[in-house]
Formats: sequence, C-alpha cells, structure tokens
Amino acid sequence: MREGEVERQLKLLQGEIAVNGEELEALGRDQRAAMDDLRLEVEILRQCLERLHPDFEECFAAVRAEITQKIDPEAL
Repeated sequence: MREGEVERQLKLLQGEIAVNGEELEALGRDQRAAMDDLRLEVEILRQCLERLHPDFEECFAAVRAEITQKIDPEAL
C-alpha cells in the first residue's frame, strides 16, 4: 500500500474510534440516568410501604435475610 492510502485509512479509523467513544459515553450517561430513575422508584415504593405498614422495616429485613440465603443474584 502506498503511504497516502495508509494515512487515509488511519484517519478513517481514528474517526470511527472517536465516534464509537462518543456513543459509548452517551450510553454510559443513559445507563446512569436509568439507574437513578430506578433508585428513585424503589425509594418511593419503600416509603409508601412504610406508610402503609408500620412494621415494614422489620418484615423487609426478615424477608431480605431469607431471600439472600436462597437466591443467587447472578441467576436472576
């Protein structure tokens, strides 16, 4: 290959890498935003349950201990 062709291909590859990097950063931001939304929803549900059931914290702790013993989170 001629040197000019190699340089042209190198510039094309650099451009593709830059675009892919920007897309990856955007995906990361989107995932962080989705996780923030999910955390907020979980907290809302938790507070609703606490208001509806005064013994929620005790019950939650007991169920959590039981489930963490039984279920492998990686299997979900």
